[in-house]
Amino acid sequence: MGVGPAAAMRMVALFVAALGLAHGVAAWGRRVREADEGFTPREALPTTNPAGLAWILGGLAVLGACVHFGGGFVIGATVLFVATARAFGQPLGARSVGIGLVLTTLVFVFFARVLSLSLPAGPLERLLLA
Repeated sequence: MGVGPAAAMRMVALFVAALGLAHGVAAWGRRVREADEGFTPREALPTTNPAGLAWILGGLAVLGACVHFGGGFVIGATVLFVATARAFGQPLGARSVGIGLVLTTLVFVFFARVLSLSLPAGPLERLLLA
């Protein structure tokens, strides 16, 4: 018997709340430091990275297509991981693919075995659950 979906949602909510609190503390500290230095946020120009955004959106599109057409969660999420790593400046390579494959496989196994929840299964997931 797994922990169940209700416990998972509480864990996620606590994790997101902790991240929000940490982000607020970090932002407040930065604002105080910048005010002490005479810098105001209005002086900052917004910067965007269109290529990085395109990599992440492309990875999300591949994840959606992979789930929809039966490729499964692990392969789609690995592509999303690699695309996100590329968007943040990591070169494409076996290292990114390996890390993404290990992490997404662990997430899949955690959801499937520990929480008894189902994620979209493809050929790789069927091998893991066999």
